Amino acid sequence: MPRVYEIPTHLQVEDVLIAGLTPRQLLRLVAGASLAYAVWDQLYFLPVALRGGITVGAAVLGVVFALVQPGDRPLDQWTFAAVLFLVSPSQWRWRLDGVTDGLEVDASDDEWPIFPSQSTGPGVDLMA
Repeated sequence: MPRVYEIPTHLQVEDVLIAGLTPRQLLRLVAGASLAYAVWDQLYFLPVALRGGITVGAAVLGVVFALVQPGDRPLDQWTFAAVLFLVSPSQWRWRLDGVTDGLEVDASDDEWPIFPSQSTGPGVDLMA
């Protein structure tokens, strides 16, 4: 009788640990619960209702970050992409004339300077 070997075909699928959660989802859920506990523990000076509301909000945020994946990407990746988009410049300015940030540009030369000038300040030039 010939032997039959099963070839795994689900190699692009993440492993499932507990209750259908992947390790990343479980880690995000634990991080959210930890944040909610830290909020409850550290905000002892607030009224119980307000402290409970903030704690529940932090726990819900942890659950949302763990389970919601629009476009098959976790929310923390979307958040990182949004922050990176907001802090990156949206327009770049090209200047050919003048000195900008210590980089001397002479538009009449055929060669562009590779390195900035090695001057240490106004009136001091190490190249001379």
